Formats: sequence, structure tokens, C-alpha cells
Amino acid sequence: MRLGKPVQLYEWGLGTNTTNQIWILSGQGELRAKAKRKAGVTEVGVRIKGSFNKTNDKDDSIKVMQQGEGMTPVSDKWGEVCMARLKSVEKEDGDTIVHLEIKTAIKIGK
Repeated sequence: MRLGKPVQLYEWGLGTNTTNQIWILSGQGELRAKAKRKAGVTEVGVRIKGSFNKTNDKDDSIKVMQQGEGMTPVSDKWGEVCMARLKSVEKEDGDTIVHLEIKTAIKIGK
């Protein structure tokens, strides 16, 4: 996960089965400068201009994507860099800050 690159956040949709339940774009923004580790869990914040559109209240899974990262290195395509759990959403200076918890191993760098 690269701190200087924009991220897209996707939520698991409100379908009824695996053919119509898909990942839906919920917001696009930038990672905040610091990530915290607490009890083996990495906590990161994403600053989104405008609002964060979360429609599925039953599932707090968030897929984090970055351009040219994940399984698509050196490309213009968006690649998955981690799976996270939505911790909280707050407003700050007209922007939305989305706090995520990442329980799996992850490398965060520049």
C-alpha cells in the first residue's frame, strides 16, 4: 500500500446471491499520513473529498484498491492492496475520514 497514491474503497453490495452481489465503489480519496498498529491490527484513515457512500449495513468489509499496485504492478489498472473492516466514519473540514482496520499482514510505504 503506497501512501502517496490515491485509493478506492469498495463495499460488498446488497445482492441476494453470488451472481448479483458485487463490489461497489463507495469512495475515492487518499491515505492519511500515519498508520497505527494496535494489538496486531493496522488502523489507517482515508480522506475522501465529499461523502462516503455505504449502502450495505449488514457487512463491514471494505476492499482497498490502488492504481498500479496489487496484482497489477506498473499499470494504470486498479489493483487490490488489502481487505479491511470499516471501523468508523467522521467528518473533518468538509471531507470525510474513513477509519479502517486491517487484520492481515500489510506493508505500508512510500
